[in-house]
Amino acid sequence: MAGSDLIKVQEFNGWRCDSCGELITTIECGWVEWLASESDCGEEVLCGLRLVHRGSIPPNGKKACRYDSFKEFRNSKTIVEGLPLEFFVGPDGLMMLFSFLAAGNLPREEILELAKRVQIPGYELARRLLQESSSSKVVRPLLGHGCYLQSEIHEMIVLALNNRCIVEPRT
Repeated sequence: MAGSDLIKVQEFNGWRCDSCGELITTIECGWVEWLASESDCGEEVLCGLRLVHRGSIPPNGKKACRYDSFKEFRNSKTIVEGLPLEFFVGPDGLMMLFSFLAAGNLPREEILELAKRVQIPGYELARRLLQESSSSKVVRPLLGHGCYLQSEIHEMIVLALNNRCIVEPRT
């Protein structure tokens, strides 16, 4: 990997906001949120798990990234719940995500994707590269189910650098 390419990769450290698409550069700037409602049977229903900017105004200066509590309640009688990103990172964060899985209230796929994004080094960058790649050279996960080994994540990043996906991102 050339030095200038490595600098380009380092510019992508962090997580992409699920609302505005801008980079969340530190754990302290991230927020994990979801919507809670009640089914007709009175059971708790959770959905819409996403990682967004914590503050009220994102770096791009546009509308806030977090769900609008008043709008969500008015439109669909849902309550916005959430926690700081730091609650989901590291061993305790992984256990928090396991507890969400065990409770079974949130869609399993949403929890698994968030777990990969915040727990697996390089996954967030590789995920973005997969979304943006126009290359036919896609790394297939050995384990399946979108679960990439570190060697596969590394291979995706190298492929993207060779195809200049990172250096020349789509506008």
